[in-house]
Amino acid sequence: MHSEIEWGKHLIPVRGYPMHSQRLSIAATFPAGTVAVEETLARRDIVAVFLGYPYYTYKGELRYVPAATRRIRRMLYRLAIPSLTLRIVDLGDIDGEFPAQNLERIVSALLHRSHRVVILGGGQEAAHALYRAVAAQEVPFTYTLIDRKLDLLDAISVEEAPHRRFHRDMLMDETTDMLAWGQIVGLAWHWVSPVEEELLHGHLRVPYLRLHEVLSDPNRAEPYLRLPALVSMDLGIIRGADAPAVFDPEPEGLPIEVAAKLMRFAGMGYRTDVLHIANYIPGRDRDGRTAAAVALLIWYYLEGRLNPQDDFPLPDRSNLEKFTVPVSHPEITHLTFYQHPRSQRWWMEVIPVMSAGPSRLFPCTRYEYETALTGEVPRLWDILQLSSP
Repeated sequence: MHSEIEWGKHLIPVRGYPMHSQRLSIAATFPAGTVAVEETLARRDIVAVFLGYPYYTYKGELRYVPAATRRIRRMLYRLAIPSLTLRIVDLGDIDGEFPAQNLERIVSALLHRSHRVVILGGGQEAAHALYRAVAAQEVPFTYTLIDRKLDLLDAISVEEAPHRRFHRDMLMDETTDMLAWGQIVGLAWHWVSPVEEELLHGHLRVPYLRLHEVLSDPNRAEPYLRLPALVSMDLGIIRGADAPAVFDPEPEGLPIEVAAKLMRFAGMGYRTDVLHIANYIPGRDRDGRTAAAVALLIWYYLEGRLNPQDDFPLPDRSNLEKFTVPVSHPEITHLTFYQHPRSQRWWMEVIPVMSAGPSRLFPCTRYEYETALTGEVPRLWDILQLSSP
């Protein structure tokens, strides 16, 4: 999977972007050709690698829509540079007869070289190829979907609308046996069918936050973005007034300010190897508002990458403060929480019932700690101890 790649054969390079002082464009390098790409990727100061994927499947037909990545780049590169130390490599757009396979192969090669990758454009079905690229690194991983839907059973067939059942394709992928663990942020309950609700609570048992929970306190989403290797956001989760050029825009959703905060959390994450902001439809973006929203989200992700938190728990947890809270529960008498004294971020100790191994720490917020102080076991703990690997 990590054999040498003829970059020039699989990429359409970016051309013609002017460099403006103090704008994001001056932080970017646009290599063209295999030799130039290899030389550029060898640099050690790269914060992120951009890769365009202007492909969408509509009514069973794969469509190439270069306007998607072109408009996102136009809005993105005119924004202010967040730091003079920022270095970006923009490899251009995926080319070739089989774009999904090329996407998987190129992203896998970039991850093998320890680069963080941001995917521009494309339908959310691309998340399946990105999932496989992360799995090819042969390290267990977590992925987080920022989505109002579960994307399991919506489409009548894969050919009809693969972006509506890509999550099912990921869960049922038998070509990889790498351990992967999913999380969902922003579920809108009016899009969750009774069958999907039963799957969510009975079979999948993945940690999730409802849309109203994120709206009431965006900080509750931070633990879901602290550890994942793959973050895939459906633009449809943003309210239609802020991002109308999407599939099925709605009046209810995340304000762009909240979505930007989530992207900053993702940038600050320990291992956000791949970020994909999906389902931007350029043909519906008459005033450029949605392309501007995508650019803003990517900017905040980069800003988060430039401000990492050095608070990962040490093996003996000596860099954390410990809190033991008694609770009313038939199986346990107390819960143990940890907090980093500088970053103030929280962790919760969980002993998975499916494993005979030692306890593990999982990201949480002060909300879970305060819930335990009332004597109640947080919902997140209940899900984690049954579903965590």
